[in-house]
Amino acid sequence: MVSYDLIIQELTNFTREEQIYREYYELIQKKQSPASFFARYKNETDYLSYLQHPDKIDSSPTEDKFINSGRNVSIVKHPRYFPFFYHKHDFFEIIFVLSGACTQIFEDKKIRLNTGDFCIMAPNIIHAIEVFDSSVVLNIVIRRSTFLDIFINTVRDKTQISMFFLSNIYEKNKVPYLLFHTGEDDTIRNYILDMYLEQLQPDEYSDRIICSILTIFFTQLIRLHRANMEVPQSSDSRSAFETQVFNYIVNHYADLTLEQVAEQFHFSVPYCSRLIKKISGQSFSELQENIRLQQSENLLLYTQMSVADISDRIGFKNPETFIRMFRRHHQMTPSKFRKLNTEKRI
Repeated sequence: MVSYDLIIQELTNFTREEQIYREYYELIQKKQSPASFFARYKNETDYLSYLQHPDKIDSSPTEDKFINSGRNVSIVKHPRYFPFFYHKHDFFEIIFVLSGACTQIFEDKKIRLNTGDFCIMAPNIIHAIEVFDSSVVLNIVIRRSTFLDIFINTVRDKTQISMFFLSNIYEKNKVPYLLFHTGEDDTIRNYILDMYLEQLQPDEYSDRIICSILTIFFTQLIRLHRANMEVPQSSDSRSAFETQVFNYIVNHYADLTLEQVAEQFHFSVPYCSRLIKKISGQSFSELQENIRLQQSENLLLYTQMSVADISDRIGFKNPETFIRMFRRHHQMTPSKFRKLNTEKRI
């Protein structure tokens, strides 16, 4: 039986890294000279480099820096008292406050996160996080490609989470984050702790189990806390009708034409074309190709379907047409893409 109290206690304990950062932080708060501090910890070069040169901290890390090869998700504790710095990254990230509170800072906004809060961050959003006390904050890092694997059977849902992920792949105006307040909901909290514990397992099943738990977690999060969700307001946000149009395209992209979209919503073809450009920043054909490409990548990575079957699934009756499109984007054939990425995952 899992002892969640033991996991929480382990996460609450200060690591060697956090102890050094805390000592430095308290020193600076007292406006004391750090000379003796640096002399005392001169052998702790990895930690001291961040304190001495915070401007050199990588502000655009890739997902491979946080997620091991062959893995799709990583759950780590955010180091307390780590120097403040702005950054962005090309993957999805969840900030979860296990205990206490933290501050999430964007270029034009600051939000306070409390115990039980989940902040789902979109890729390429400039932000920073402050944890300068004993609060425990977990970072759940998710590969961009993994959301397709998780949502491939639920993409037809019109939930806010599904549309959040989809919009951040296919639309011009991104939603920077979703915020859920779950309070003292131990059920939701324990999904995160289960994933944290599971990643300690070294076998080949661990990552699959974590992805399965993540799917259930998202479903339960929207099921139990839809009413406790915050979406940042934006003057560029889509209307409900624009959301309906976008959702229709995503759900029917394989065999859809611009004329069919116009007919479905009683538009003229020119107006429909302009509306799609407004929503996605792309023409209809560009948007359709982008969706086809993303779906084909997912099918190549996570199924055993043949290239011909994938071609048919995403709307190309002639596999050669699919191969030419894929090569144009990746400079390699679908088969080579599958082989190279399968080897990396192994």
